Amino acid sequence: MIPSIRAFLLINLLLSVSLITSLAIIGNLFFEHKNLRNYLDARLSTTSSIISSFVGNKNKAHDLKNIQRNFNKNWSNNHSKCLSNNNQKCGKKAQVFLKKVEFQIWNKQNKLILYSSKRLIAPLYKQGLGFSDLKLNDKSWRLFVGNNKANTLTIAVAEPYTFRDQLESQITQDSIVIMVIIYPFLALMIWIISGRGFISIKKIAEEVHNRAAYYLKPVSTDAVPPEIKPLIKELNSLFIRLHETFQREKRFAADAAHELRTPLAALRAHIQVAIAAETLEEKNEALQKVLQSVSRSTHVVQQLLTLSKMIPSNTAIQERGPVDLRFEAAQIIADLITIASKKNIEIELEAPEKTPTIPGNAISIGILLRNLIDNAIRYTPDNGMVKVIIQPHKKFVVLKVVDNGPGIPEKLRRRVFERFYRIIGNTASGSGLGLGIVKQITKMHKAKISLVTPETGKGLEFRVIFKR
Repeated sequence: MIPSIRAFLLINLLLSVSLITSLAIIGNLFFEHKNLRNYLDARLSTTSSIISSFVGNKNKAHDLKNIQRNFNKNWSNNHSKCLSNNNQKCGKKAQVFLKKVEFQIWNKQNKLILYSSKRLIAPLYKQGLGFSDLKLNDKSWRLFVGNNKANTLTIAVAEPYTFRDQLESQITQDSIVIMVIIYPFLALMIWIISGRGFISIKKIAEEVHNRAAYYLKPVSTDAVPPEIKPLIKELNSLFIRLHETFQREKRFAADAAHELRTPLAALRAHIQVAIAAETLEEKNEALQKVLQSVSRSTHVVQQLLTLSKMIPSNTAIQERGPVDLRFEAAQIIADLITIASKKNIEIELEAPEKTPTIPGNAISIGILLRNLIDNAIRYTPDNGMVKVIIQPHKKFVVLKVVDNGPGIPEKLRRRVFERFYRIIGNTASGSGLGLGIVKQITKMHKAKISLVTPETGKGLEFRVIFKR
């Protein structure tokens, strides 16, 4: 099942935000690692200064013992008070930090006079002034050693590296927790925003849904986002094609009804005459006219069916391939030879044995040939001649159908391609659809058709030029 665009956006945006946020956290930890260590080193140096100020120049043993006693009480047991003469309370962050720090204070005689605890027994001042790393009690420590202003005391402040690792881990955990907390809100915002983004699509869908089946005007693109304008344009193009198809079908139905009305009316009249006939000769004559009307109606129906096949949406005529024009012409001539023989008309095919093929649809090319040759047979008088000539050239192939009939006046040669048009005074049977079908097939194949007078000066020549 294909997910909705809204769900697709929600899932992929959340995954993208997760990836980018994770990369940001990793990047911050990587790039801020050094800055955090520098900051904590500065805190060690600041702590050393605070301790130095706290101790001052009190060198009496009694005072130092009181300080150590108070310090042990507040530092080790309570951790809720700071090192100050009046025992002021510290902030929680300072308590946590001071809880992790160990220090030692040595006098000029290298005597330990004050310390935070007995965990660090080694004399830390021997590491030298400044920052350094050391390992004591199976733990790694960061050490800062400095002197007071009077240069009478050496103050060593140490912090375990585990505290720094915990701090970095806590920062990472806090970032992850924040990301997890904001995820539902982020998903809700994406869902709402994407929903608002699809409002225009919903409006267009509702507009199309509420349309009547016959209403095929284009959808307005004024309030349509640029991303879906191509879709709307293609939809409008489909509406236009459907409108043209419906109009064509409507016109075809009207033309077919109009054209069938005449032969059916004549058929009805002839049948009525046959019924009312008093003699056998009159009845036979009326029935003969009935047969003629039936033949004409049959021809009209066949042409209408052929015309219906020429609808562009018909998949059968959309299939293209190489067409052997000589082979198709020979097949059509063989089919129509019986009709020609009734009028004693000779049909001749002039084409080279290796005629080049043309790109097209074999079915529609066959219809074109049948209509042109059949049309020539109908309008050629008895004992006449019809020639089908195929002339290949470098870039095109010329098809000629020549007869020695009455021809068509030059001023009417364009109108003969109109549907149901027939020249006044023409006695040959027909429906007026054949040349309209031929014209439509030539358009489908991007061919050119023209009517000219043969070299003999008599009859008519249909000339169709196909691309090779």
